[in-house]
Amino acid sequence: MDGLFRKKWVWILAGFLVSAHLPAQGTRVPTPKTEAEIREMMKITYNQNILPPGARKETLEGLLELGQVIVFYDHPPVVPWMSAAGIMVNAPAETVFNTLTDYPHYSGFIPMTKGATKEKVGPNLYNVSYDIQVNMVFFKYGMQYGVYHYDRPPFRTDWSHSWGEFNINVGFWELIPTADGTRTMAFYSVHSEPRGKFLNMLYSREPVLEVMTNVMTATMVTRAVKSEAEKRYRAGGGKCPAGKKGRKIFDLLAEDPASMKKFLERGKLLVLEDGPTVYVTSGTITPVSRDQAWRVITDFQEYPRFMPAVKKVEFLEKGEKGPRYFWEIAIDLMVLNYSYNYQAEYVMKPPESITWNMTQENAQSVTGFWRLVESEDKTLLFNGSTADLRKMGAILSYALKVEPTLEHAILGCQSLVNISTLKSEIEKQAKARGR
Repeated sequence: MDGLFRKKWVWILAGFLVSAHLPAQGTRVPTPKTEAEIREMMKITYNQNILPPGARKETLEGLLELGQVIVFYDHPPVVPWMSAAGIMVNAPAETVFNTLTDYPHYSGFIPMTKGATKEKVGPNLYNVSYDIQVNMVFFKYGMQYGVYHYDRPPFRTDWSHSWGEFNINVGFWELIPTADGTRTMAFYSVHSEPRGKFLNMLYSREPVLEVMTNVMTATMVTRAVKSEAEKRYRAGGGKCPAGKKGRKIFDLLAEDPASMKKFLERGKLLVLEDGPTVYVTSGTITPVSRDQAWRVITDFQEYPRFMPAVKKVEFLEKGEKGPRYFWEIAIDLMVLNYSYNYQAEYVMKPPESITWNMTQENAQSVTGFWRLVESEDKTLLFNGSTADLRKMGAILSYALKVEPTLEHAILGCQSLVNISTLKSEIEKQAKARGR
């Protein structure tokens, strides 16, 4: 943290200089007139669903009992990526749908929304205009834009770019009732490509910032809708059901490999369990054997060669439960730099799991794990970890007070980078060995 602003002051200054209103640009997209034109406009999302065909809804429900679920789709149709963030809402789907489509009142419960207007332009079709003030701790900017919303009550609304600060802005809300129908799994999916030069400059220089922005925005929006929908349900005389106590994620991940495989074939998975500290579980899939994946994962002293944040790994000794290692980590997220050291003793159960206790200076001991699950000819890889960001300096601690969901964004982003990098290294080594 002592180097938080080192080499970055120019970018911070640039952020404050652009702490202004970005004028709306671009031409307006003509209003679709027919159902066929609406489907064509919404083609990127229209036939997408959160639950993959053949996957069990109960598995998704189990994950959402633990925390927010985010899927980063690696290869959706047409666009290069799409993020989907889900949360469990203790209210029926009809209440949730009415809340999330109440666009004119977004300024009352959706963060960073100064105002919104809604114009009906066809059956279930609306042109919604937003006035946004983005506050990202170290830089701020205003933005105005519009999207066409095509509502499909009571479980779905899709949207597509209408006018303003985007080249592409598409997404959808999908609501999935729980098995008993008393609660709702609410998912917010989006892909956007901003037109503004400042954001494009930031994202091209630091691509990880785009991921971090998506995680933080999705976390804030889904939480806001959950809170407002539950408040409205109670105000209408409804009784919000008590949330169920989630099982340990370490056990849940291996209960339904077939469904988990279907989710991971779409992209990386994150489960964010509230803290402090926020506990992040990330998941991916690889077409190599568990033994091959295990070999790379447990070769800790090789991590500094390919893992961006890992600067040093040293074997210390053989402990009572397993080997003990020293780790030196340094994270560089443009304006948020931080570093920490820790020691961990590993309990190895090859080739299925690794668990450890991480001892960090001036912080509570925390647990972590790797879980490797076979599913047909693939291996599902899961990693669970956390870090106490509040112990890493006054500036980062202040930033988390200003925007608590920044913790979800930083830890989730770091976890995604780590598991993506490790997946690439596993497949690279498997290819070199001829699998």
